[in-house]
Amino acid sequence: MSIALPRVDRIDAINQAILDTAARPLSAACALPAAAYTDDEYFAWESSQILSRQWLAVAHVSQIPDSGDYVNLTLLGERLSVVRGADGAVRVLSRVCAHRGMDVMPPESGHAEQGNCRQYRCPYHHWVYDLSGRLKGAPFMKEHAAVCGGTLKLHEFRSEVWEGFVFVNFSADAQPLAECYADLLPYLARWRIGDLVMVIDQAWDCPFNWKVLVENFMEPYHHAGAHHTIFQPLMPAQNCWTEAEAEHYTICHLPLADSLRERVRAGEPQLLAFPPLPGLEDRDYHEWTVYLGHPDFLLFVAPDRVYWYRIEPLEAGRMRLRTTLLVSPTAADLPRFAHIIEAEADMLRRFHLEDMEVCGAVQAGLASQAYTPGPLSELEAPIWLFQRYLARRISSLQASVASA
Repeated sequence: MSIALPRVDRIDAINQAILDTAARPLSAACALPAAAYTDDEYFAWESSQILSRQWLAVAHVSQIPDSGDYVNLTLLGERLSVVRGADGAVRVLSRVCAHRGMDVMPPESGHAEQGNCRQYRCPYHHWVYDLSGRLKGAPFMKEHAAVCGGTLKLHEFRSEVWEGFVFVNFSADAQPLAECYADLLPYLARWRIGDLVMVIDQAWDCPFNWKVLVENFMEPYHHAGAHHTIFQPLMPAQNCWTEAEAEHYTICHLPLADSLRERVRAGEPQLLAFPPLPGLEDRDYHEWTVYLGHPDFLLFVAPDRVYWYRIEPLEAGRMRLRTTLLVSPTAADLPRFAHIIEAEADMLRRFHLEDMEVCGAVQAGLASQAYTPGPLSELEAPIWLFQRYLARRISSLQASVASA
């Protein structure tokens, strides 16, 4: 019979296991302990101490092109509204009313996750806020000092726009995002993702830990297994390779199969359903590439498109996910554009369903008493690098506590 450890001791034990695992060389790398994915109290600690202190992507600018356009989501328990203001600025506002804490756009009342509004009006007592979050009116309270003082507003979270993506950070002392991703920018700048438009946005309720999804997204080893009919013939697992360790990101290259690369060299377009993006280099037509901006900014880029996965961790064994596709604005001029989008949406749905099946089964296996962390393949180097990122965050937090 096992005896449950006290909460702090259990979290410390899980963190030490992550540190020990990440300290292994790639040649001896293995998976993380199950508790890193299944323990509810560890998830709560991880959310408050790691995720909430990092930059998290919440929207793409093409979703909010005009004044009043918004994208609503719940992230780490915070109800957010990403909105384009009357001044053109992009803000990430809390939806918590400054009066009694009511959500000013509650999904429980039928508010859409995405749309356009002229203002925020709390449905509880009809307090009204402008698009910058400032209180504009409160019924029957015009003489109240707190209301007429002009200081009440919806809380604005720290945010940055990077390469067209809107990021939020719940920590006041986080390193600026542009500094974090400065070395990543040369890889992605020529895609000009900020000029692309989102044409597919699929929502998923996922019965697995957010790290299971990140690891699955980044490693190409499962091309030969879960995606043996979709990706393995196009981007064989054995040809994929991962770049050297970087502090804030991980990059894995997925070269096209030799036969496809020869056809590309001969001038035949391959795998391009949309207009190729301008400014790319010749080498960009010979591979697809996956990117992880730590901790959970996931991109999958090709010569004619960019896939972005938006992660919303909910519980140790549950998350929400949006799988999206961004393409050139000129794609809308293609003949049979609607038909192409329908086919691409079906393809995105099919290969993600394969991922859903394996990720869900992995989460179930992690809960088994029979689970033991197994060895990683060299093709799973992105998982090893992700472990090392987690270890760096844990070590930094431990050092802060020790010096306090």
